[in-house]
Amino acid sequence: MTSFAKSIMLSVCLGLVGEYKDYSLTQPEQLINKLVIDNKAYIPSCLAAVDGEIITHTNLLGIRIPVALIHLPPFLDILYEDGNPDNVRGKGMSWDLMNTLASHFNFTPVPLVAKHDVVGLKDETGQWQGALQLLYSKEAELTVLPMTYSEERQQDFEFSILLGTTSFGILVKRPEYSPKPDALLSPFKKDVWWWILGSTAAMGPLIYFIIVIRVRLCRGDPTLTRIIPFDHCVWFVYGAMMKQGSTLSPISDSSRILFATWWLFIMIVTSFYTANLTAFLTFNGLKLPIQNVKDLAQDPSISWIAYNDGALVEIIKNHGKLSILRELKDEGRGGFTESRSEAIRLVNEGTHVYIDDIRILSHIIQEDYKVQQKRHPKSPCRFYTAPLASDKDLTFWYGYGFKKGSRFKNIFDRFFRRLSVFGIMDYLHLNATSNLPVCTLPKGFKERQLQMRDLVTTYILAAIGYVVACILLLFEFFCRKKSSRRMRKRTITSKLPPSNDASITVMNIGHLKEFSVPTVEWSKAVYPAVAAKKMSNNVHQKNMKNSKLGAASNPDLIMGRISNVDVLWDKKSNRLIMDDLSKLRGNIIIIDGIPYVMFQYTDNAELKVQKLIVSDLM
Repeated sequence: MTSFAKSIMLSVCLGLVGEYKDYSLTQPEQLINKLVIDNKAYIPSCLAAVDGEIITHTNLLGIRIPVALIHLPPFLDILYEDGNPDNVRGKGMSWDLMNTLASHFNFTPVPLVAKHDVVGLKDETGQWQGALQLLYSKEAELTVLPMTYSEERQQDFEFSILLGTTSFGILVKRPEYSPKPDALLSPFKKDVWWWILGSTAAMGPLIYFIIVIRVRLCRGDPTLTRIIPFDHCVWFVYGAMMKQGSTLSPISDSSRILFATWWLFIMIVTSFYTANLTAFLTFNGLKLPIQNVKDLAQDPSISWIAYNDGALVEIIKNHGKLSILRELKDEGRGGFTESRSEAIRLVNEGTHVYIDDIRILSHIIQEDYKVQQKRHPKSPCRFYTAPLASDKDLTFWYGYGFKKGSRFKNIFDRFFRRLSVFGIMDYLHLNATSNLPVCTLPKGFKERQLQMRDLVTTYILAAIGYVVACILLLFEFFCRKKSSRRMRKRTITSKLPPSNDASITVMNIGHLKEFSVPTVEWSKAVYPAVAAKKMSNNVHQKNMKNSKLGAASNPDLIMGRISNVDVLWDKKSNRLIMDDLSKLRGNIIIIDGIPYVMFQYTDNAELKVQKLIVSDLM
């Protein structure tokens, strides 16, 4: 029924189109140039032919014309009625085209089946094999099989007008589900990760540097002289990246802007990372292991195999951009076969990829899919195709072949031209296989449970963290042990500075909240006191009796104590006023490794504490 419908379609189109200029060119470039030059004159002639219904027929009066054929699915399937090799029947577009030609020109086709299922191939002695051997020996007049154009073939045969282009592809086994062990790193490229790591490493020191500059510039200010330790700044940067928050409270505008900038940066980065990570883990896309010839060289476990037909063999042996295939063949990772079924078996084993005409590969996939569906209705496709290369140089023209000097070439070319101009030839070739791609790589988003292999990177990071933590633990242990040995060798009496108070206050109480009153624990441990004579900038030695008398009436003077020492603070001059400067040496408090003196005073009936950095008093 399909063949009958196609014959009717061809006859109707032929009845609407008359004669027009003949193109006997076979070179693709010349054909294109000729069509462009004659385009303006050709279109009116076609319209005139349709309007006048000019029909030109060449009646061949029923002569017998031998036609060379081979079994070449999807274009032609050779059948034999009653098992008789002389009673040849067939199906497919090439068989329908031969019968339509015979009906239109009134001749009797004599199908001749070549011994080898190849369109044309030269053997080691230089003799043609397959369908072209029948043309070369003058046994057949033409072949209605699509024949790829090449200069070698042009020397021994005649080509019809070139009817279109074809390309070659790679048949690849369907990849198994591939885990995504690099899922944690996949959302960003390497350069993005390096920039994020660099920003994280620089932000902690930058925050600490800005705070130190602010403290230096605001010496004596009771609020702006609080330093956030370096390790706390670094930990804040890391905690913000992990969205853990922080107990640090910046008190200056510069620090607040830095904190807010980092929070904004982290919010944007983590949002993009989370979205891309979700998409990467839930995207249901399979990636072909071999997508072009370059991938073959990078995977030593895969070899290539191609069908031993003339055009493909010639292209692989001579084409400049397929040198990789020739190199792999020399290494024993490539070769040709005379059995497509054997090639499919090797591809299914996962050891080879198969190279052939892209239309033949599509037919192989569809036929295999039909067989698999009968056995297992829910089974997916076993094979997929990929182009041999995306380069236009690997696209080739095809036409139909005639023996050298055939008198039927010009007659049949008019018929082929009509089919080509009105798109019927493209329709026939494209519909040799199903238009609906039954086997396409699955894409889109699909919910799925993560497997153990998807979290490999997570486990690696956790293992690295455990190892680094253990190494640092050992390092801290040996450092503390070495420090303890040094402390035992020191004699406390030799380090005691002269002071009015034999007991020296030394504390290390960690980070204190503002205005908190520390609990002083007295011990015999020693902190090297600062010499009183060096405290000349902010400490002023003065008679406290007269100062106390004037403190009540002077709003710039604040009365207070440093531990058990009475002192005054002059807000106007930012000076500490006391009787004996040496008393400060016995009241130094160490907080996070920084020496302070704690100035306690009463303001509005409320006890307050101001920490003064000893280095600021120098």
